[in-house]
Amino acid sequence: MDVISDFSTCSLQDTPFRRRSRVAPGYRTPGYDAAFDATTLWMDAVWQDGAVTLTCPRLNNLAALLKRGRLTLDGRPVRASVRSFYRHSVVTLKSPQRPESVALEIDGHRVESSVRETEPERFRDRNVIVTMSRDNDLVWIEDFARFHAESQGAEAIAFIDNGSSGYGVAELEACLERAGLDPLVLRTELPFGPRGIKPHANSELFLQTCALNAVRLRYLQEARAVLFCDIDELVLSRGEDTVFDAAALSRFGYTRFRGVWRHARVAPGTAVVRHADHVFRRPGEAPCPHKWCVRPSGPVGQTQWRPHSLEGFHFNWLFDSSAFTFHHCRQITTGWKRNPASRAGAAMVEDLSAAALVQRRARGALVRPAPSRLRRQVGRLAEAVSRQFFGLTALRQLTTAAVILCCFSVVLEEALDNDPPQQEIYAFLDAVKRVSQLDPF
Repeated sequence: MDVISDFSTCSLQDTPFRRRSRVAPGYRTPGYDAAFDATTLWMDAVWQDGAVTLTCPRLNNLAALLKRGRLTLDGRPVRASVRSFYRHSVVTLKSPQRPESVALEIDGHRVESSVRETEPERFRDRNVIVTMSRDNDLVWIEDFARFHAESQGAEAIAFIDNGSSGYGVAELEACLERAGLDPLVLRTELPFGPRGIKPHANSELFLQTCALNAVRLRYLQEARAVLFCDIDELVLSRGEDTVFDAAALSRFGYTRFRGVWRHARVAPGTAVVRHADHVFRRPGEAPCPHKWCVRPSGPVGQTQWRPHSLEGFHFNWLFDSSAFTFHHCRQITTGWKRNPASRAGAAMVEDLSAAALVQRRARGALVRPAPSRLRRQVGRLAEAVSRQFFGLTALRQLTTAAVILCCFSVVLEEALDNDPPQQEIYAFLDAVKRVSQLDPF
């Protein structure tokens, strides 16, 4: 059976090779193994700046296949550099020119996919939402899109559809256009993943993280700002700034914020529960995990994206903001990702809807003085350096920081004594040589 996909996906379905779960059997819920993605080798293959990047569900034991097998780009053998994160892995293959295909040959089996090229112009300088959905009601999708277009200044959306059966791409595009957004609908039928028992409730939900990073690489690197949130979430500003302005205009280009659960009491027989029906809250209920908005061209733009944080960036907590929140609407769900049922008998307090809160807030554009030409140039240089630094592995970040510290020490010592400059230079080169041995690459 042909699988519908707008990604360059490679499957091991017709081979004997399978990904093994890292979660112990005691932490797996009924149906866990059936929902686990054991066969996707990579979700997408993209060429940019002299390298092909494969965005993979976390490889686990499959990483050994890439070492033991023969990887080729248009038939030319290449070596793989593999980095593994919490829920995904990234494989880098050097290639001066864009190849048409990437393949793995191992033990008489061959799997391959096409290689895509990046399209950063698609969302250049625009405020973009990224979301993933399956079979959500079109009314919900339109309400969600219109709310963020009108209240936050969203201009476009990268909408990842995970195998919806009730409508197609044309219906989704029309729905999103009516709401005021420029849509890009991308389809994938890969499994969303299983939910386990804490602390492994979300450990192997590979798809969402893979899709976020695949879309980031292909389309979003020149967006003005990118907001990630789900169809059942409505982002609210507590001040005059929109969340896009806050990310786009801040020095680090990043903000994140917590949300609150909102509940609806709807009479039996009601056709569709709406976001606007979610006017109840439970006092003392735990806040929802963070959502975020980032400027991809900013200092942390090279980090990996996860649903609630930037992976590889160790200072997410420094960017927690009270200027924004979001309403997580409990009954806006098909049960695809969670059980929508509310706890029976739990006390709830009526409050204003998200739309009513927006009307009470007089939103204006965030106005800041234009920086001087020199300041802009220095800022661009600092951002470029920061992007490269935060895109490194943790060990390479430490190595680089050590080199910088050595440089600073040399300058400081030279300022305090009268030693010959050659002596300082030789000492510095010796320090660099010793530091480089920590990470030979």
